[in-house]
Amino acid sequence: MVNRSKIPYLLLIPTFSLYAVFFIFPFFFSLFISFNDWNLLTGQTTLTGMKNYEALLNNPKFFEAIRNTVVYTLITTPISIVLGLAYAILIEKTKFLKSVYRFIFFVPVVISVAASTLSFSLLYNSRQGLINAFLAVVGIQGPNWLNEPLPAFAAIMILGVWRSFGYNVILYMAGIQQLDQELYEAADIDGTSGWNKLTKITIPLLSPVTYFVFVMTTLFSFQVFGTVQILTMGGPNNATNVLVFFVWREAFKFFNTGAASSAATILFLIMLVATVFMVRIVQKNVHYQ
Repeated sequence: MVNRSKIPYLLLIPTFSLYAVFFIFPFFFSLFISFNDWNLLTGQTTLTGMKNYEALLNNPKFFEAIRNTVVYTLITTPISIVLGLAYAILIEKTKFLKSVYRFIFFVPVVISVAASTLSFSLLYNSRQGLINAFLAVVGIQGPNWLNEPLPAFAAIMILGVWRSFGYNVILYMAGIQQLDQELYEAADIDGTSGWNKLTKITIPLLSPVTYFVFVMTTLFSFQVFGTVQILTMGGPNNATNVLVFFVWREAFKFFNTGAASSAATILFLIMLVATVFMVRIVQKNVHYQ
């Protein structure tokens, strides 16, 4: 007879087993490989110590990938958050078709990266794309989106925001629905303007949602990969080369597993520091009541 108090732990065994196989073991194996030269074909490993990290720190393309990742995150994260909040407020003020709007804005989240990226590649086509066709109508000559450095990076960011802000809309809508309506009724009695209600009531009370959205969007942006791989392959001239793509290219195109594992470890440390910063610093401005 199994002790009833141990049943919950037994039920957790499958979950922890999967977590160990697909997360814990790959992490420590990648850390091990970062200190070795691993031949993918033969499986032989040769201890190299810190040479992989030294080579990585002397590789200018690695620092370009860090710069591009940081810039991408710093630009797309606030835009995604602001758009998510703005559209959530607008949708909540409408009286009809709220479910339809939720569906429309959540579609980009559930569509696969490959499908959405391929669709945008057609929009970005410099000759037949709808974006340049629209710009031509208003008298603007559209850029060669995917073959010029700045337009290519902008194209990646636009797609990233489009894929992420719908999730933020849903979260903010759920948060708005939980706000105490008596506060707004009291503000109306006092003759408070709509802007003051937004800045003094809505935004402060939504700070827990904003904090969660900020953390998730930041981590999501740091891990951008599929859109870069399909649209630009890190080009042109490494303009869209980001950290995760750098890891993939080193591992599966150049078969430099040591450099790839070293870069993955550094990426983990960057995300860990960013997460600790967000938990320790940003959370101080969160109001739970």
